[in-house]
Amino acid sequence: MSGFGFTEAQEMFRRQARDFARRELAPGAKERAKLEEIPRDMIKKLVDGGMMGINLPEKYGGQGADWISVGIAIEELAKVDSSLSLFPMLPCVGYLALQNAPQRIMDDWLPGAMRGENVCCFAVTEPDAGADAAGMKMTATKEGDHYILNGEKTSITMACFANAGMVFAKTDPSLRAKGVTCFWVPLDLPGITKSRIPHTGLKPLGAGSIIMEDVRLPSEYRLGQEGQGFYLFGHTVNFQRACLALLALGIAEGCIEETINHVTQRTAFGHPLAKFEGVSFKIAEHATMIEAARLLCYQTLSLGDQGQLMMMMKYSAMCKWWCPEVAFHAVHDCLLLHGHIGYSEEHSLEQRLRDVLGFEYTDSVAQMMKMIISRELMGREAAAL
Repeated sequence: MSGFGFTEAQEMFRRQARDFARRELAPGAKERAKLEEIPRDMIKKLVDGGMMGINLPEKYGGQGADWISVGIAIEELAKVDSSLSLFPMLPCVGYLALQNAPQRIMDDWLPGAMRGENVCCFAVTEPDAGADAAGMKMTATKEGDHYILNGEKTSITMACFANAGMVFAKTDPSLRAKGVTCFWVPLDLPGITKSRIPHTGLKPLGAGSIIMEDVRLPSEYRLGQEGQGFYLFGHTVNFQRACLALLALGIAEGCIEETINHVTQRTAFGHPLAKFEGVSFKIAEHATMIEAARLLCYQTLSLGDQGQLMMMMKYSAMCKWWCPEVAFHAVHDCLLLHGHIGYSEEHSLEQRLRDVLGFEYTDSVAQMMKMIISRELMGREAAAL
């Protein structure tokens, strides 16, 4: 991204992603949204369509592109399928995390991720520790050349679908945040139990709980050093937040496109609905807000591509609190502009409204993001009490 535009290669990839989404994902999207698991054949389509491992090195089967291209894929796919649009991000976030693991583990996991066979989840939240992640109770006790993990993670996106997790646990509970360590945990280890939590939206992604009871994990699966958990969390979550914000905006963009089609064809009082300013102005307002929000997201990813990770933190927090809110209000008004049909299950708008709502709390809530922004703007004087 140069200035406020995309490169020719990025625009070409956008056209490729848009054509792929409309051709391969749009058919059956409304029916798939009711399922409780992502169909494996659809993940295979993402792989074949070049939507996985976009910015991974070519030696792992990736395209060697940038994070902006990952965001482009997510945005375009989200216009037609909320759940599948998450998948282009997963191998990329996994690769970021595994750079802190032995090469053998990376070599074992990434090829399967590129084929859509290996899927990772991000396990931070616990029943009594959401926004206050430093208050987590899961422990990892060193025992010889293993760690013994005990505790529960909950509301984990793809908990029931993933076969590996980036899991955060306390290796020294007395140090709170400085005692948190990150682990790469294969989710088929003895002592791990997974259960599904029925959610209002994004049903195919299968949010759930992961309970670990005396799980023996080889020490080589620790990511980084003990106590570096929140450092690694920040390194990966800034990219993740910008991508999730684009996903939410992509959902809204798809709804805007459908609503424009609806109001230019549907008539009332002898005129198309689009003739009425109460209708057309609403669409104009939301289109403006979405455009501003998506540019913020791409600016954030551009900072990441340039290696400006500290500066990226403030902007990723801005993306995470503002973009889902922008998207939700846009989808809500699109539903209302469709009238009764928008509220019925005959149309996908009601499902998309439920889907986009989930992004207002996923990867932390707006209040936490505003706290980060305030701290970045004003320093420790604006830190939480």
